[in-house]
Order: sequence, then C-alpha cells, then structure tokens
Amino acid sequence: MDPTDPGDRPPEPEQPLPPRPAWPPPPPAAIGPGQPPGSAPPVSPGWGLPPGSQPCAPPAWGQPTTPPAWGRPPAPPTWGEPPSPPRNRRRVHWILAGLASLLVVALVATVLVVRPAAPAGSSGLPPRAAGPARPAAPARPDPRTDLPKLLAKRAKAIVVDDRTAFMSTVDKRQKAWYREQSTQFARMRTVPFSAFSYRIVELRAGSGLKRRYHADQVYLSQVEARYRFTGQDASPVLTSHSFTFVHIPAGWRVAGKGDKRLQAHDDVEIWDTGQVRTLRSARTLIVHHPGEEALARGVLTVADRAYAQVGAAWTGKWEHKAVILIPRDQDEAEELVGARDLSQVAAVAASSIESDESGRVLGNRIVVNTTNVLGYRNPELQVVITHEMTHVATRTLRIGVPLLLVEGFADWAALMPVKLPFAVTRAALVQEVRSGRFDGTLPGDREFRGSRAGVAYDEGSAFCLWVARTYGAAKLRALYREFARTSPAGPPNLDRGFRRVLHLSRGTVEHRWAAWVRDQG
Repeated sequence: MDPTDPGDRPPEPEQPLPPRPAWPPPPPAAIGPGQPPGSAPPVSPGWGLPPGSQPCAPPAWGQPTTPPAWGRPPAPPTWGEPPSPPRNRRRVHWILAGLASLLVVALVATVLVVRPAAPAGSSGLPPRAAGPARPAAPARPDPRTDLPKLLAKRAKAIVVDDRTAFMSTVDKRQKAWYREQSTQFARMRTVPFSAFSYRIVELRAGSGLKRRYHADQVYLSQVEARYRFTGQDASPVLTSHSFTFVHIPAGWRVAGKGDKRLQAHDDVEIWDTGQVRTLRSARTLIVHHPGEEALARGVLTVADRAYAQVGAAWTGKWEHKAVILIPRDQDEAEELVGARDLSQVAAVAASSIESDESGRVLGNRIVVNTTNVLGYRNPELQVVITHEMTHVATRTLRIGVPLLLVEGFADWAALMPVKLPFAVTRAALVQEVRSGRFDGTLPGDREFRGSRAGVAYDEGSAFCLWVARTYGAAKLRALYREFARTSPAGPPNLDRGFRRVLHLSRGTVEHRWAAWVRDQG
C-alpha cells in the first residue's frame, strides 16, 4: 500500500523488487606503450571467415548483379535507398543520412534529431489567477506550481531508486496504468541514471475528462525529459513524453498518457519494450535486452577499438565515450529512432539539438539494427561501429556540412585500417566506371537518398580518400570544418569551400578527382 496516497484502494500486492544493482565505476582503460586505448589490429583481407564458410546473406538492395566481393554471394554489397522520412508522431525534424560501408551488408545511417525547446522563461503552464485570494476559502490546487513538484518527485525517485516515491505519483485507481508504471520502474532501475528531470512544455485543461477520471481537475501535458547515464553523458539526452494529470482528494497524480495528439510526439526508450541489461568498459556502455549478451560483448569489443581509429582520423574535441543500444529486432530499432524502414540499415547514430538560440547538440546514442548485424563477424561489425562513432565525434560540426563529407568522412575513417583494394571497398562506384555510367560530378545531398544512393555513398567515400591521399588528412579535416554551420550545402558553398581550403575551383576539383577515380577502376 502506498502510504502517501490515503483513501485509495491499491491493486493486488506485488512481489518486492530485488536490491538495485550496484554500479561500479568503469574499469580503467588499458593503455599500451605508444598506443592509444583500444587501438585496432590490422584487418585481414579474408575478414576473419574460416575457409569454406559463407557470411550471412545481406538484405536485397535491388542493384545489378556483380562478381562476388569479400567472399560473399554474387550479389554485391550495395547501398540502396536510405530510410523513409520519420513518422509525424516521432521526434521533430529528423534528418536521416543513412550510410552503409561496402564492407558491410546493410546501410549505416546517421540521424540528427531536432527537438524543440520552449522559449526561455516559459514553463508551458497557464498563468496564475490574478486578484487577491480569499482568506476564508481554501486555496485551489494550482497546476502551475503543483505539477512541477510532482514531476520533480518522480524524477528524483528514478535516480535514487525509490519505488514508493515513484509509484506515489501515479493514480492507482487506474489499475492497468498503475501496473504499467510499476513495470516501467522495475525496468528503469537496471539502467545507471545519474540525473533525470522533467519540464512541462505544453499544458491544457481536459475539462471534458473529469467524469472519466473522477477528478475535479484534469490536465493534458507534453513533457520534456532530460537524463544522463553515470560516467557517460557530458550532455543530457532529450526526450518527449505525454501525461494526463488528475487532481483527486489525495492530491495530483499521473493518470495515464496524453491524448492521441500528444502521444504522436512521444519518444520510445529501450526500457519501454522490455527488460534491459548493461555491459560496460571504461568508455563504452552497452544497453541491451536479455538474450543479446553475445552480440553485446562483440559490439563492446569493436567499440573499444574504434576510439583509436576515430582518433587517427579526427582531431577535434569530443567526449571519447559512447552509449550503444541493442534493441531486440528491427521493429524496435525503428521505434527507437522513429524511422519507417531500417531494412537496409546496420546502425544509426542519433543526437538531439535544442531549437533555441543556443542550438546546443545534446546526447549521443548509437542504435544497432540487430536484425541486420546478427550475422556479422568482427571485421564487418568494426566498420559499422567505427563509422557511427565518427558521426558521434563530429556531431557538433555536422550542421551545414554536405553529405558528401559527412558520410564520406565517416566511411574513410572506418575503412582506413582495412587493407583491401579500392574495387572491393567502393565496388558500386567501380562498377559505374567500368560500365561507362560514371559522369565525374560530385553527388549532392539528394543523391544520397535517391535510387542511386549506393553510388553516391561510394563517391563521397572516394572523394575523402582522394583528398587525404593528395593533400593530406589535415586538409580533409580542414575542409570538413570549413562547411560547419553553413547553409545550404549547395554548389556555391562547395566552390567557396574548395577555393578556401584546396585553393581550387569546384570544376578543377571534380576534374582531378574524376580522373583519379577512373584510374582506380
């Protein structure tokens, strides 16, 4: 029974929860002589496959049949079209830029999430009633002051693992909702939260719902949640949720989710769909469901190697930490990132941006499409995770940078340690050259989402490789930074950026790059 909610009849007694897992500090990173932590060993040309074995067949891409590459079946690893635009019910202004390495079967994507922030000083709550209070009458419950306190109690309970306090914020008369919230708390307590807070963004009266909830006041609300994981997040993750608040004799309670309009903007967390477990190293935290331990260990191994690979490519400041989510299957991955179709995607890097004057980039997560990567061996998985971690490292500079560089740079970083021929690592582009379809022009952003996206990704990857080999990696990084926070990333900007960094016009750059590509084919 909840002692803070007198007079209400509780549901059937529940089994007591076991003690919350202790969260030991992350183990120290091992550093060898003259080598950064987690440096990657050389990748063998055979990708670690035993003689006579065949890797799992990739999803069909709809591309022409070509000779086998990397010991795979005749269908070559091509790119396909990136995920469809996100559903309206999900996070606002998703920008999905999918990328699949030619060393992996599925497309790898990067996601930039833009979540709106309320205007400074705005709580989204109705104004306090004006006029003098009547001393003789009891004060009317005021949602403007009461609801933030209720949410603060709920948030604190999550961090300190106080089930009684958490459940005291829930309307236990709504039995199904009460049980759902009890289950959610049991799942969340296995995740190492170091901070959690709520902020009301929108609040409106639900006067027509008073009879349904048997309450004297009902409010529907959109709520913004911010949280961090212990030892991982330098900035909070930002998510959106909807609640229905009711005022009953016992006080304010959360009685359910918001209406359909508000729920359309709700985000889904990995603990919403089932129990979760964690696996961690000094830098990496893996959150996964029970039964995915083997994949979680493999992802952790390649993630710890990826830091050295990213460091060899990118010298900018970043957190040098990553949180990787391993959902149960592709359907759950789509729920987590708000995408309609991830069938050609191996992993997704996600960040959120506040749409206020600060424009801060918040949080970072890598979501693995478990359905597509289950058959990967370490070399293929290494390319996927290194590519996505490169997006995490460069996330603060991606605004305004053309996909030619965003995806090309990440692919270049992931493929640097791979000692395989150009015709293998950029097979779709080589096929274009040999068939006479290569036109020698650099791809625009739209081409990365069109029917020939596979070629566009290879062209971006080849462009970054050409710049690094011709002018040096420092020039490639300078070119990336040149485009940061510029918009739009159209031909004029490409020309200006090329002139400033490479001291060449776009036309000259394209001509020299195209000649080099033809030589590789």
